[in-house]
Amino acid sequence: MKVTIIGGGSMAEALIAGWTAQEYIRPGDIYVTNRSNDIRLAELARLYSIKTSRDTHELINNTDFLILSCKPKDWMEALKPYLPYLHNETVIISVMAGVTTASMQKAAPNSPVIRSMPNTSAAVCASMTSLAFGPGVSEEHISKTEFLFRGVGETAVIEESMMDAVTALTGTGPAYIYYLMESMEKAAANIGVPEHIGRELVAQTLIGASRRVQKEEATPSDLYMQIMSPGGTTEAGFNVLKERGVQEALIDCIAKAYERSQELGKNPSPPEV
Repeated sequence: MKVTIIGGGSMAEALIAGWTAQEYIRPGDIYVTNRSNDIRLAELARLYSIKTSRDTHELINNTDFLILSCKPKDWMEALKPYLPYLHNETVIISVMAGVTTASMQKAAPNSPVIRSMPNTSAAVCASMTSLAFGPGVSEEHISKTEFLFRGVGETAVIEESMMDAVTALTGTGPAYIYYLMESMEKAAANIGVPEHIGRELVAQTLIGASRRVQKEEATPSDLYMQIMSPGGTTEAGFNVLKERGVQEALIDCIAKAYERSQELGKNPSPPEV
């Protein structure tokens, strides 16, 4: 399986790290390019032993997947050099927020197009990747794409109408979790817990809480109510969260990310070949 990635940012690196960690994809079968940052390409090649190039023929020759991992506003310009060489066996996958299968299909009418939303937990093979398939994508391409992203975590096939919502929830979600973790680490330091110990305590606490939600039928509300005894320590802290409107802030945060994903999808017409 050969993969070509256009763009060398955080999402691209997370996928590369996950795929190469146990050679799910051989490093020599992953090609990366970007617009002009040679230093970044050299860094990725050094860290993961993948191949980098700006030679269009080398990048597109016999590739199974052409992954668009650039900024949403730049995707059409980034794809333009490859359009004359695309065919019905070159699967185009977006890992960008907002870019629809319809806009990709209009730009590359002869290629299967797929919209995906992994997250940077792909770096440790723990991504939640949602997939939406454009019209005419074959069962073989669907199977290969699911296999590709199962190499970096779990996958879910959804209707594309849900993709902006999923982007806000799982695509951006890890950033919000890291922000909460940072807050908990700062709180730990304030009450005398050494930084290195606080980080481990917080991380394991979140792992354990996530596993309970995954493994048990109880809702998150059921689970936090189990911990909260009247007049106890959990209730004392919980009251502060309620007073500060933390849950409402998180709901609004995800809603705003959803709105932004929708805005990013409002792109101009695709480039002419």
